Amino acid sequence: MLSDETNSLAPLDAFQAGVRNVCGQFLVSPPDGARDMRGLITLKQRQALAVAVVRNSAARINRDWRCIRQDSAEHLFLVLQKSGHSVMRQGDADVRLAPGDFIMIDSAYPSRFLYGDSGSLQYSVHLNRSEFAHRFGTAALGGCPIPGSTEIGMALRATIDRLVNSEDAAAQQHFIGEAFFNLMGAYLCGLEAGALASARTSDELLVTKARAYIRQRFRDPACTPASVASAMGVSLRALQRRFQAAGLSLSECLIATRLDYVCNRLMAQKSAGTSERISTIAFDAGFNDLSYFNRQFRARFRVPPGEYRLHAATSSAKNPTQ
Repeated sequence: MLSDETNSLAPLDAFQAGVRNVCGQFLVSPPDGARDMRGLITLKQRQALAVAVVRNSAARINRDWRCIRQDSAEHLFLVLQKSGHSVMRQGDADVRLAPGDFIMIDSAYPSRFLYGDSGSLQYSVHLNRSEFAHRFGTAALGGCPIPGSTEIGMALRATIDRLVNSEDAAAQQHFIGEAFFNLMGAYLCGLEAGALASARTSDELLVTKARAYIRQRFRDPACTPASVASAMGVSLRALQRRFQAAGLSLSECLIATRLDYVCNRLMAQKSAGTSERISTIAFDAGFNDLSYFNRQFRARFRVPPGEYRLHAATSSAKNPTQ
C-alpha cells in the first residue's frame, strides 16, 4: 500500500520538520546504510481529539532526554499501526506492532520507533497527559500495548477510523470522541485490576518510569516517595506494591540514588584535589537531615562518609592510573 504512495511523500528534512511541528521534538533518521527516507505527517483535529496520520518509508524516530528538555509537551500518543510493521520501545521493553495493534507512548519519557523497509502507516491519537490523568485518576503508562485482536482493540480501531475519516457534524464528532474515552477508561480499569494480559508488563514499565523520574529529581528534597507516586499518577500504596513485586523498595531506591550521588562526588574529589564539606554534598544530593544521612551512609558503606573519602584519597595515591 505505502510503496504506491512513496512519490507523494516528503524527503527527510521536510518530514523531520513536520514531526516536530505536530508531535514535538523527535529525531528522525534514515535506516542504516541509507542517506534519505521519505515520509508525510498530517494532523486531523476532531473536536477534543487530534489524530496524526503518519506515513514513512523505513525511518528511525527517537525521543531522548535532550529532546524532552527542548519542549514542554507532555502528551500521551495512542499509536495505531494501520499497515506495515514497527518496533516501539519505551522503558526497557520492545513492543512489536502488527497491523491493528496499539501502543501508548508517553512523551515525558524517552522512546524509540523502528520501521521495516516496506514502510509504515500509523494513526497517532494525541492526548493531553494531565487532562487524561484527571479524567481517569491515573496516567496511562508509556509502553503499554493493546493487541488489536482484543475486543477493546477492535472497538478502538473502529472508533479511530471513524474519527480520521469523519465528515460528521461537530456534535457527532463529540459523541465519537466520548466513545473513544469510554473505551480507554474500560481498558485502564482492566489494566489496574490486573485483568488484562499486559498488566504485568505495565507494572514493570511503571517501576522503570518511577526510577527514571527519581534519577531526574532526586536532588530536590521535595522528591519523596509520595511525590514520585503522584507524578506517576498512582497512589503511594499502589506504587510501593509494584516496587515490592519487582523485589525493590521505593524508599530504598530513592535513598540509594542519593547515596550513589554522594559517593561519586566524594570519589571525584580524589582526582580534583578538592575537599568540599560533606554536609554540602549531602544537602545537594537531596538529604535535609544530616543525622539521617550519616546513618544511611554508614548502613550502606559500613564506614562514615569522612572515612570513606579518606579511603578514596588513599586508594588514589596508591593507584594513580585508576
